[in-house]
Amino acid sequence: MSNSPSRPRRYLLPVLMSATTVFGLACWAILATEPGCLAAQGHWSSGSGQCHTRLCLLQGDCGERAAPVAGCAGLQPGDSRGKVYFHLGNPLPGAAEQARWPAHKASDGSIVADFDGERLTRLQCPDAR
Repeated sequence: MSNSPSRPRRYLLPVLMSATTVFGLACWAILATEPGCLAAQGHWSSGSGQCHTRLCLLQGDCGERAAPVAGCAGLQPGDSRGKVYFHLGNPLPGAAEQARWPAHKASDGSIVADFDGERLTRLQCPDAR
């Protein structure tokens, strides 16, 4: 009896690698379009032509929203920082325990989120227009 792998096993790894590559390229192609991004429940940034998914905090960029205040309705205390950033976009520079966003692109109002670690404790949103 020989210790060499059988013929089908020898080709399994290259086939799996090829399938994974094709799947990854297909996902990238879908997310590179606005309809594909929205179908994946992402936010499309028309200014940069990028799709921001729920993994945006881990990926390091949640984009900028023209009207972050519209995302306030989907948030509540206890939500993760990742969910908050996904709905509101990248915050203005500041302290980690309190994040701020302009309410609208051309507005004096602001959104303020207080965090305890990675959990939202308080959210102040002005009324959406």
